[in-house]
Amino acid sequence: MDIFQWIEDLSDELNEAGQYRLVELINRIPTELHENHPERVEAMLPEALAAARALQHPWLEVFFRHWGLQNRMRNLAEGEKALPEAVALLEFAHRDQTQQCPQSVCVTQDIAICYGNVDGPGWVPERLAVSEETLARIEPSRNCYDCISREYALALMDDERAAEAVDYLQRQAQNMRRDGAEPGVAYRETQAAALFRAGRLEQALAELAAIDADDMPDDDDGDRLSRRTFRALILARMQRIDEAWEALPEYGPLIVPLLYPRWSEAVALIAQARPQHNHWWLGRLLMSMAAHMDQVGAHRRCIELALRHGELALLRNAPWSARRALELARRHLSGLRADLGAAALIDAFAARVDAAGGGEFALPMPAEQVYEHVRGNEGSDPEQDMELLQAAYAQRRDDGALAGLLASAMLACGARAEALAHLWEFVGRHPGSEESPAGQLLEQLLDGDDAGAQVERLAALLQPQRPAFAHWCRAQLAFRHSRWREVSEHVQRLLEAAPDADGARRLWARAAMEERDFAQAVGLYAQLAERAEQPGGDDWDLMSAASAAGDWDTVRRAAARLGMELSGSEGPVRETWGWVRVRYERDGESYDCLARRTGPVTAQVATVAPPGRTQHVRDEVVFDAAPLEQAPEDEAERERWLAPFRVVHTLHRADYRSWFVDGAHPGEPAFEALCEAVDALDWSLWVRSGEDYRVRDPSSEEEGALPGVFFFLATPPQLAPAEIDRRLHELTAGWEHPLSWQQLAEQAGADVSRHEAVVEAYGL
Repeated sequence: MDIFQWIEDLSDELNEAGQYRLVELINRIPTELHENHPERVEAMLPEALAAARALQHPWLEVFFRHWGLQNRMRNLAEGEKALPEAVALLEFAHRDQTQQCPQSVCVTQDIAICYGNVDGPGWVPERLAVSEETLARIEPSRNCYDCISREYALALMDDERAAEAVDYLQRQAQNMRRDGAEPGVAYRETQAAALFRAGRLEQALAELAAIDADDMPDDDDGDRLSRRTFRALILARMQRIDEAWEALPEYGPLIVPLLYPRWSEAVALIAQARPQHNHWWLGRLLMSMAAHMDQVGAHRRCIELALRHGELALLRNAPWSARRALELARRHLSGLRADLGAAALIDAFAARVDAAGGGEFALPMPAEQVYEHVRGNEGSDPEQDMELLQAAYAQRRDDGALAGLLASAMLACGARAEALAHLWEFVGRHPGSEESPAGQLLEQLLDGDDAGAQVERLAALLQPQRPAFAHWCRAQLAFRHSRWREVSEHVQRLLEAAPDADGARRLWARAAMEERDFAQAVGLYAQLAERAEQPGGDDWDLMSAASAAGDWDTVRRAAARLGMELSGSEGPVRETWGWVRVRYERDGESYDCLARRTGPVTAQVATVAPPGRTQHVRDEVVFDAAPLEQAPEDEAERERWLAPFRVVHTLHRADYRSWFVDGAHPGEPAFEALCEAVDALDWSLWVRSGEDYRVRDPSSEEEGALPGVFFFLATPPQLAPAEIDRRLHELTAGWEHPLSWQQLAEQAGADVSRHEAVVEAYGL
């Protein structure tokens, strides 16, 4: 069975059953994966799996678990960490009720990828065997044939048989074309990789250019970013360094761990040839890449990345960083299935580290001057300062400020574990000291995987001598874990010991807002506003809390303190203050809606979402007054810019639903009349087409002869589809070219053939 046809049929069934969100997840999870958004996939997956299990649909569970694993092993490059799930899914996908699922074949690819991530060269025989066994039972026309053939070729490359991989991929591509299929984008990039590994760099570069030129339908953002990274590596290998630097994508969230090996090798070759690029922040970045491979059990990649980082550290005279890289590489030797020269590489690097170590570091100034010297140096390099700070601290082990600065230098270099150990040691010896960097330690612990136990350990250590700070630790932990009542309890105890702790009051107020205890938040923000010397941020936060609580008198008083004049003297605030962007968060991503501002911190949403997506149009919302982005520096850009604000509460949910309408543009007068009529009905219309959107003219053979328009139409929840259908016919009666609203017609039980004919005639 064709997997895409299965998904299409399944989506139709689920839509008919009203499972619109599940259909959205089926489409979005693979899309977000291929566009390098692993955090979004992770956010959506639990909901998707729960829905599949609630429907008792094992095939759908295989689908979601497979894509969850693909996310972990493709984007996040997980090795041993993902292996238990890969094995468990393989067993689940071959049970009686799941073995006929089209996605079950892909699960064997998951095992091959996982072995490759753990130790690619060490697991070559198993990867070849599982790929060969799977290929023997699928036809070349199936998409899986493309995927599994890639896994076989990658195993050949890891076995130093790149020339064989080139020939193999050509044969498999011929098989696919003979059966009416075409190799996909990822397949062709794998062909380029085989050419690269075989030393045929010009041909590899040409193959990447050919993929770009062909504009293939399965190309996506993740593929394009992968090719850009690969192109930079090839250019760097060819010693075309300036071109490589220009081609290399800037590091950011979309450079997922899958791209770390090629990206890091490219930048290392560039930095070796152009030392100005070999900075401490590059060292921090490469060490963080190696640390990720350490955490996910990708042993050989961890060793390779650590040594790559270490070699650059030696080039920039940073022996401390080089020693850390060496320690990390050595730790993963035992995780390799086969050594294949790894130990020799580590030993050779260790010899270079020893040679570069030099003698004992001599302080160039008195130890008590080091803190001010480093803090006063604006161009300070934390990697180069490390030896200086360590030597000074060895003489001044009770200096809290120096201890904190040393920890900051370690953190700047990506040495979080070392910084934590150092901070614990100092705070443990000085639990009662106000100068102790306990706050710095708390901040790091809150971001850790074992935050609960570690923060409680710190609180217990400080409780006897610094009870207020101990409660602050517990309040921060409770806030981080969304335990809003606990935040209140700990802050109240803290305030008994330190009544002037306004930072703690703000934390309590934020927790009250999250818990929707708006009356409590109003009381706390009112106290803070009264205690402030000048009107400011606390007044704005007070207006958000009071607006959410419907306490409009308090909103007016706070606005008056800030110098704002509001219309009316009582009742809800209703202003007309232009447009703002309001930001929502869902599925690990944020999205903005345009809204009409109705008060200092209130707005009514105007954006209409597509059918099947979460709808906010006509919702009345309260937003946080702090803009989420800085205004652009360019004056022209600033004039067009709208500040985004985070939605904190929905005062009124409109629950509108939307419909898709498409067709030829009727001309501005007719369309403006439609918009006015829609607005009079309390409906919302949101045009999504651009000025270049064109449709076919049925009376002409010329493509794109007519200007087109498509829009989302949002209607109140109580309005029946049949009534909306009737009104639309009335509002567009007499138009030369009819519009199509097929989805609405289906829901209304109206004549769908009329809309199908419009779609066909106008090429919609």
